[in-house]
Amino acid sequence: MAHSQEVSQRIKSVESLVLVGQGRTAEIFGWGEGRALRLYRVGASRDWVQRELRAFRLVNEAGIPSPTVYPSDSADGLVEIEGRLGFVMDRIDGPTMLQLLTERPWKLWPFARTLAGFHLSMHRLTAQDLPSQRERFHFVIGRLADELGETITTQLHSRLDKLGNGCVVCHGDFHPDNVILSDRGPIIIDWGPASAGAPAADVAWTVYLFRHGAFPPGMDRWQRGMLTIFRRLFLAIYRRSYSRDSAFNWNEVEGWGPVIAAIRLGDGIPEEREVLLRILYREFS
Repeated sequence: MAHSQEVSQRIKSVESLVLVGQGRTAEIFGWGEGRALRLYRVGASRDWVQRELRAFRLVNEAGIPSPTVYPSDSADGLVEIEGRLGFVMDRIDGPTMLQLLTERPWKLWPFARTLAGFHLSMHRLTAQDLPSQRERFHFVIGRLADELGETITTQLHSRLDKLGNGCVVCHGDFHPDNVILSDRGPIIIDWGPASAGAPAADVAWTVYLFRHGAFPPGMDRWQRGMLTIFRRLFLAIYRRSYSRDSAFNWNEVEGWGPVIAAIRLGDGIPEEREVLLRILYREFS
């Protein structure tokens, strides 16, 4: 506790922090020796950040290789700087699996198998204390009613209710850029969307990202074509490895596809909007 108090008392502005990483919802800054501050972007509510803090803590306590989170000098464990909320966690240095693959593409096979192994290992752990995946999905679908119309949202709610439920650890956004290859071994990061739910839904999200995820900005047509081939190969190895070590029904994964498309649409990623709407209209119109 004292360590976090001392650091937070010195920090007066975001500009005084050193940026070490970032994603769509948060930036990661250095926070004293061996630690980092996950600081959410403007607009993130206290309830949302508290939920993510709790998810990080629960998966770490479950024994999954993930960053440890630490208390702060506030009652709810959060740090606030210039109206932005966050929490303190381990600083994990090292390239992500995706970054290393761009430098060493010949590692595609072992990395795809490693990713599948990590995913399967978390799906063997129950997670009663994590938020409900099904409740979250119903909530996001409900928010899309104005955009998609009553007919499609009603069918999405119905499809979700018919799909298999579960209570295992689900990452919610599992892909090679969320695995850091650190000096102490691979560490899985970005546990904010974690939930207790159906493993097939979690796998379906990963499958969607490999099939339809937006390309990094600045790529030309040739680079996008090469990345598409790379993604297909990686996904094929991932699927084979996951199936080999589990009694898994891939038809169930495909059944989750339209629901996952709706949840992804709810994330508001402009580059993917067209393909997501095409998936949904093709399925339900």
